[in-house]
Amino acid sequence: MGVMLTDQVSPPDTALDLRRLYRDAEARAARLRVLVDAGRALASARGAELDAAGTQAAQQAALLLGYANGHVAEPSRTLKDEQGGTLVLPLIPSGGGRPVAELVLVGRASATQPDPADEEAVAVLRQLLAGALAARAREAHLQTLLSQLLVAQERERAHVARELHDGVAQVAAAALRRIELASTSGDPEDAARAVELQRMAVSELRQVIAGMRPTILDDLGLEPALQQLASALADDGFEVRVSVDLPTRLPPHLEAGLFRLAQESLNNARAHAGDGSRIEVELRLSADKGELDLRISDDGRGFDPDPNLVLDRDAPPDGREHLGLAFMAERVATLGGTFRLESAPGRGTTVSATVPYP
Repeated sequence: MGVMLTDQVSPPDTALDLRRLYRDAEARAARLRVLVDAGRALASARGAELDAAGTQAAQQAALLLGYANGHVAEPSRTLKDEQGGTLVLPLIPSGGGRPVAELVLVGRASATQPDPADEEAVAVLRQLLAGALAARAREAHLQTLLSQLLVAQERERAHVARELHDGVAQVAAAALRRIELASTSGDPEDAARAVELQRMAVSELRQVIAGMRPTILDDLGLEPALQQLASALADDGFEVRVSVDLPTRLPPHLEAGLFRLAQESLNNARAHAGDGSRIEVELRLSADKGELDLRISDDGRGFDPDPNLVLDRDAPPDGREHLGLAFMAERVATLGGTFRLESAPGRGTTVSATVPYP
């Protein structure tokens, strides 16, 4: 008794089917080879090599989608113009956000729709390109921040050196002369004056130390430290209000960074706002946004800020370089935040910073 088999897999009906299957397999292998080669080239390339690898990947994308040429361009508002023979595709990193560049395909060579598999391959190429370019941008940003940190560190050292030279060193030298006079003359006034100068030297040294790292910041936190700065300004005749709304103490690096920003801003207000100006210091936590907002404003003289002053550290002095805007912007950048300055002649000045809260 014979048995009839059903559901058997039918072999290709004709030689044409065999050729089609073979061509499909070759196409898949070719796409995979393109993606593997592009991924390796983009991952290992640096500097100009990355530009060349990006151009090569863009050209491969153009060929896959039926275009004559492809290249990578800076992000712009160029519109897609498929009918005119140009296609612009944004290159967005896998984490999302703004495009880091654009893939521009020009010279449409075929009116037929691209194979869906080719479109998927181009989508992978775009991810590879976006990831490589974003990594280079991050590396460049880190290098910039490192340079800014080194510059800030040297400025801090120069500031401390000036404070020691102009204050402590001068008083200590005067005290030494008085001690020498007292040792030879035996005059009690020289000895008393030497003791007074020594006390002044100790006081000057304590002020320098407090300026470098105020003990109240470590012991009690940011709010008391800001109140101490405000008290010093009030003693100089300014009207100062401090408002802090924080549920708890901040991490040490945030306290130090925000304190230095407030200190620099208040020093600027003391020097430039004008006697008797009203100054407000506000620090708030936006819990829903995960951000800290620091705002220091005064109703003093104000000025017309140069938008390039914050970024151009090599600009020649123009009477406002002492404002330290570049220095403050560097501090905020190291905290991963944004720095803003608003001012106008006769309308006061507002310095604000928004930094992420962990």
